[in-house]
Amino acid sequence: MQTLTDGHVAVNRLFKNEDKKDPAGGGGAVWGQQPPLPVVNGNTTFSLNGDQFAINVMGNDQPRMPVFPKLDVKKGYARGYVADLSGKPLKGAYIGVRGTLVGGSYSGATAETDDNGYYEMELPTGTCHYFAAGYTIDYGAGRATVSLLPSDESIATFPSADGKVRNFVMTSYGIGNRDEVAQQPGNSANYFGGAIHFDYQLNYEGEIPVPNYLPYNGEIEITLTPDGPGLFGETKSFTISKKIGVALFSVVNIPVGKYTITAKLKDNRNLKITETGTYAGSYEHWGLMPRTATGNAKLMFIPVWQVDKTKVSYYHGNWQTLNLKLEL
Repeated sequence: MQTLTDGHVAVNRLFKNEDKKDPAGGGGAVWGQQPPLPVVNGNTTFSLNGDQFAINVMGNDQPRMPVFPKLDVKKGYARGYVADLSGKPLKGAYIGVRGTLVGGSYSGATAETDDNGYYEMELPTGTCHYFAAGYTIDYGAGRATVSLLPSDESIATFPSADGKVRNFVMTSYGIGNRDEVAQQPGNSANYFGGAIHFDYQLNYEGEIPVPNYLPYNGEIEITLTPDGPGLFGETKSFTISKKIGVALFSVVNIPVGKYTITAKLKDNRNLKITETGTYAGSYEHWGLMPRTATGNAKLMFIPVWQVDKTKVSYYHGNWQTLNLKLEL
């Protein structure tokens, strides 16, 4: 199981002699040696105009998939493996499939993975689609339920009679449904990484200025620097310059981990950062720390609350957007 505490990660990688197919066609296959974890480091800088409202800091980069044991399709069944990005099989991951019949009625089937990360379920009659894929990890001083990325990135339906093999991966970033991303690039649920939304009020030209409002023609500079490696060793930092203009903005698909955030104007005036929103300050060890700070603070992303692994939507991330207000 993955553990992220105080910004440090412990990753157990599984190495076996060779990739070997299970002769019985079940979950007893041997996992092969896994490739090295993706290297996610360095610093990337972004410049946003006044009318840009979102930036995906990992762009179209998808984490490379681990090597799964080979598995044949079994008619009438959904089956596959679940692993983390390092190739460690995950026990207890929850997978749900729903079948729809003519007239709109539907029924479902669910399964949890065994010690070898394997799941199998008999499919209901009809046209089927996956509706849930979740796993629970130790995260900071608590527990977080994360969503799982299908290794083939497919959301296509399939006839239950045909059966389906689909493997899933726990990752710290990545794109979900690309069609939904194209329509809603600032929606954090469309990514497997964390997200921050920045809110602020402006002093417009010709109006009496309010002391803590930001200047309309100013430029914000946000820096996110990891405090130790992320879930899978990521140490990449990000610098985002945003001309204030008229649009608030969001930073999405940030590799999950613990960060130091700094906020200032381009003229080097520090900004006051305050965590806002319905659940601001509700989580002792997650969110912005301290809840209000000047210039810089620590942050950890917040998992969607009251959602266990049986309710995690298929093909969507499961991290809340962290809402931060900026002021002079």
